[in-house]
Amino acid sequence: MTGKPSAFSFNKQTILMILIGSFLYGFFSYLTITIQIEGNSLRPAIVVLTVMGALFGPMIGFLSGFIGAFFSDLFAWDVWIHWNLGNGLIGLFSGLPYYLKNFHPFQGRVKRSHYMWVAFWGITGNYIGLFFAVLIDILKGTPDLDVVGWALVPASINALWVVTVGLMVLWAVADRNAKQLNDTDIKKD
Repeated sequence: MTGKPSAFSFNKQTILMILIGSFLYGFFSYLTITIQIEGNSLRPAIVVLTVMGALFGPMIGFLSGFIGAFFSDLFAWDVWIHWNLGNGLIGLFSGLPYYLKNFHPFQGRVKRSHYMWVAFWGITGNYIGLFFAVLIDILKGTPDLDVVGWALVPASINALWVVTVGLMVLWAVADRNAKQLNDTDIKKD
């Protein structure tokens, strides 16, 4: 993990990244909250959690998901804390690739196997996060509960966002940084 700060350090940059991630996730979630997929909403914003988690770690991923979902729900006048926690879990699992050996997107160093792990943890986080929220609904005795519509279908659609747009954004960040570092090395010569 050389060259990367601790994923759990709390400083100005951490606060800034949490604010940026929360804003982006909340804003883009709110924009699509009315597009219904089964019993849930379409969430292309899930890409924000994939990228923020992978780049900055599980704490920033979790807080971006939880706070962003909370404000998205707040603006829609319909806050569900356990679903906000589920979104936080998605961000937390999306942040686990941060710990991969030699995973340094800001230095332009990301291997093919890293992308596979980002996809794996992003997808896993979606299923765990959404099924966690449904489990709480089951325990609460929520009427007309639809596990397939509220968790399975949305998590599967989110998985598609993760492996397409999420990985492309991560690749673009790593590629841009690799090119900038190469340009800097050329100028030094």
